[in-house]
Amino acid sequence: MVLLIALLITRDDLRQDASETFEDAFGYLAYDVLGWSPRELFILRLRFAGLLDSPLGKQWVGAVEEASKNPVQTGSAYRTVNEFSRDEISADVYQLTLEQGQKLIWQFSRLDEADNRLFASLERREKGSQNWTTITDLDTDKAIKSRFISQSDDYRFVLQPELFASVEYSLAIAHGGSLPMPVESASRRDIGSVFGDPRDGGAREHHGVDIFADKRTPVTAVIDGQVRTGTGGIGGKHIWLTGGLLSPYGARYYYAHLDGFVVSSGEDVQKGEIIGYVGNTGNARTTPPHLHFGIYSGGPVDPEPFLTPEPVLPAR
Repeated sequence: MVLLIALLITRDDLRQDASETFEDAFGYLAYDVLGWSPRELFILRLRFAGLLDSPLGKQWVGAVEEASKNPVQTGSAYRTVNEFSRDEISADVYQLTLEQGQKLIWQFSRLDEADNRLFASLERREKGSQNWTTITDLDTDKAIKSRFISQSDDYRFVLQPELFASVEYSLAIAHGGSLPMPVESASRRDIGSVFGDPRDGGAREHHGVDIFADKRTPVTAVIDGQVRTGTGGIGGKHIWLTGGLLSPYGARYYYAHLDGFVVSSGEDVQKGEIIGYVGNTGNARTTPPHLHFGIYSGGPVDPEPFLTPEPVLPAR
């Protein structure tokens, strides 16, 4: 041990290697084991440096809460270029409300070449809660990132530089549907009956959406998966489409009232492939032709947020 300490004192190269090894080990413990965010680790460093309880430290820690009092509401598509000055202590918060089944995309990059840190994260707040949970930290690599929304909640992007840092950044955000429309050439205006509508005099609820189209309009697979065809019952000619283990939360997709099939039961299909045709079989015999489209994941899920137009980042 004495020899090791002596070597570390006298050998700059070994001391540097040891320092980097310690940093790597500490980073693994903080991020991977304890689940801390880089911002939380910086707060810990402020505490170790004796700055956390200083007026400067308190102002830095409270900057996110202050910005959250009046966050930027981004809407369905938003882009900004902004700058933090080294003479000010502040944070930027961009907030939006998302529904289960939507897709969130973003593109984040730094426009300066400084080596100081910019803490950036995507966070979620459950309905009825005041607490925000970090979902992921943001990379400034200019790549377009995406996330499937599995819970209807409030979400926000939080950006804050370290103390005395001057930073310039670009952030683009958009959200929309995560699935293509399952009826060829249809859009949201063709949805004529929504999730939760009463059926049979209120005895049951509508567990899907009805997409109206001409009879024999092609119906397509919304994901890569395997189909199971069936006939009879209130759905008439129908198809169950199931994805693999990587399908969002193991959902199953239900196509009902079909006029006919293009696929055979047990067949693997690709997203966008025609699997059947719009009809009015089953209990839809007295209604105009339409596709009843349902999503099930431990129970019925409203398909409409899934079927909104897919997100597109605003142009620069």
